[in-house]
Amino acid sequence: MCLDCGCTTAYRPLKRPRPAPAGTRTHALPPRRGVKLAIAGKGGVGKTTLCGLLARLLDEQGYRVLAVDADPDANLASMLPVDAAAVVPLAAQEATLRRLAGQDDGLPGGMFLLNPDVSAVLPELRLPWGRGQGLVTLGWHKHGGAGCYCVENGVLRRVLDAVLAQPGDVVLVDSEAGLEHFSRGMPAACDAVAVVVEPGQRSLDTARDIRRLAADLGIADVFPVLCGHRSDEERAFVAEALAPWPLAAALPYDDALRRADLAGRPPALTDALRAPLARIAARILDGEQP
Repeated sequence: MCLDCGCTTAYRPLKRPRPAPAGTRTHALPPRRGVKLAIAGKGGVGKTTLCGLLARLLDEQGYRVLAVDADPDANLASMLPVDAAAVVPLAAQEATLRRLAGQDDGLPGGMFLLNPDVSAVLPELRLPWGRGQGLVTLGWHKHGGAGCYCVENGVLRRVLDAVLAQPGDVVLVDSEAGLEHFSRGMPAACDAVAVVVEPGQRSLDTARDIRRLAADLGIADVFPVLCGHRSDEERAFVAEALAPWPLAAALPYDDALRRADLAGRPPALTDALRAPLARIAARILDGEQP
């Protein structure tokens, strides 16, 4: 039972969903493993920036990409070549939510299905971007005091369960800031977690907590990514503080990212960003270690 709103959950046996590709395009690259990657960390460390840049790099390289904005405060669309005004968040699709949650099927008031079958409606939830890729957005659609997001999170978790990442497929999940998604088990369907850190103790403390919670969910591949360091000294400080947990990649501070945000447009994929992003791609697709 949710202590916020008093809602309860019900389970319904599901038919095994048919594989749903992460994107719609057939790639011409050598097969590499399909993967679902959750991107997590403290608020403001660069999770959405990393998720958007990595999605666009993989799109350029010919992979099928499904980007999932799992944060109610949704901003991932602003990092992608998509019309943000066209985004209809999952939280705003009330009729679909009621149907998926079983609230149209006679469940008692306040109860909903925690494991709704979403395989048939995945195309409805997906907004196209790039070269035939997809974006699913949780979003925000409630007024102050309107209660929890249990139904929306239940549906989103089933989306992650239902999408089967086949070779050449990459599912990138831009997680909500902090730890609650892990206590809810949202990333449990993911194969790996990239924990974004910035130079600072609070960010590092959150990263260690996320690593522990990911292990509770059975996710063994959890790696830190540094974003926004301004000097070699800051990078060395973070690497030493996390040791023996090695940094998978480091994206330096880039004022072009701030200028793009001010202009309300996706930032350019610069050479300084491509190299660390390529290391992350190799890590998740080929299992390469730093």
